[in-house]
Amino acid sequence: MAIESLSQETAAPSALSTTAGLPVKAPRAYVIGMPIASAGLWMAVLAPALVVLAIKVSEITTPDTRAGALSLVAGVGAVIALLANPFFGRLSDRTTSRFGMRKPWIVGGSLVGLASLFLLGSGTNVGTVLVAWVVAQLGFNAALAALVATLPDQAAPAERGRLSGLIGMTLPIGLVAAAFFAQMFDNALQMAVVPGVVGTLVAIAFAFTFKDRVLTAKPAPLNLKEILGSFYFDPRLYPGLGWAWLTKFMVYVGYCAGLLYLPYFFADHLHVEETQVTTLVFQATLVSSAGTVVTSIAGGWISDRIGKRKGMVIVSALIMMGGLIVIATSSNTGQVLVGQAILGLGLGCFSAVDVALIADLLPSSQAENAKTFGVFNIAQALPQSLVPAVAFPVIALGGYPALFLGGAAVGIIGAVLVTRIKGVK
Repeated sequence: MAIESLSQETAAPSALSTTAGLPVKAPRAYVIGMPIASAGLWMAVLAPALVVLAIKVSEITTPDTRAGALSLVAGVGAVIALLANPFFGRLSDRTTSRFGMRKPWIVGGSLVGLASLFLLGSGTNVGTVLVAWVVAQLGFNAALAALVATLPDQAAPAERGRLSGLIGMTLPIGLVAAAFFAQMFDNALQMAVVPGVVGTLVAIAFAFTFKDRVLTAKPAPLNLKEILGSFYFDPRLYPGLGWAWLTKFMVYVGYCAGLLYLPYFFADHLHVEETQVTTLVFQATLVSSAGTVVTSIAGGWISDRIGKRKGMVIVSALIMMGGLIVIATSSNTGQVLVGQAILGLGLGCFSAVDVALIADLLPSSQAENAKTFGVFNIAQALPQSLVPAVAFPVIALGGYPALFLGGAAVGIIGAVLVTRIKGVK
């Protein structure tokens, strides 16, 4: 494949209304439907992750074995999710269906994910639940990878920040919606299937509202090298994308340092009663999610208006790390909630502008948009596996405040690295 130069603006498909090869404006139906579809898919996949897996595993195991069984199912599912997004993104980039490049994966992935939720909710042994959860991760991540890749396909650079902001708020909305549906039912099958049905219907309905790109030139068959290439891009060819990936990775290292160990911080550092920890974690999540929703919309819109991405990435990342520092130095639960609010405000803006920045840095050929977004998903997901690996010695030496402050330091360094990106403002 020929080396493509980086472009601040991404070429649009001929199927769309364009000026000088760029999308003029995303259709109104797309602007409305895409965030709704994203929230629906997140709701469908988060409902099992939140409660269904734990309940189902408890039903089919003994108290002595359920913790290990849940770790197995959740751990394997997390690895599959990590790999599935970029892999199916690459397949989406190479799809020559007459219906388009993205629609078959949005529709097919959603239906496969939904079918697996029926199996998950009705499974009677750990093996069945494991297989069902793996297939669910494969299906819904295929749909999500194709869905996100429609952004540079459909939206002009000047409106990507606003749309990215709408996308950024869909994960917390999906999280809250999943929790809402879960508390409505009293068995695992209903908890899994009802959000899945709603999310799948929304995603499929969206797939028929936009004019998808159609790839007319059939790509060469995938070989092993190209399959492995689904999980990375060469930063020497695309240095801007390389620095953007490193920034995202380091900021999420800081974020995960606080997110994963917040319950233990309440119990072990602030000596909160165990019965109150769950309530406090819920309150912290709610406060953080509220801030994320607000600034994901505002941050993306502002970045479009001022035409700058890097400065807002830096500011939002520093706000996130500032919230983490407030949490690390907290002496009571009220301060923790304040820190969570600050963290959420920064996260919303960062998520929105970061997606828009990546879209602006994509190679002008548009040949691997979905695959590249999938690789960036690894930068967001990988810290969830790496942080626990290094957390224990840090906690042993300096306690949870040391872990949070160390994570904040990593995130601040990551924020500064965005200045190395060339070609965008």
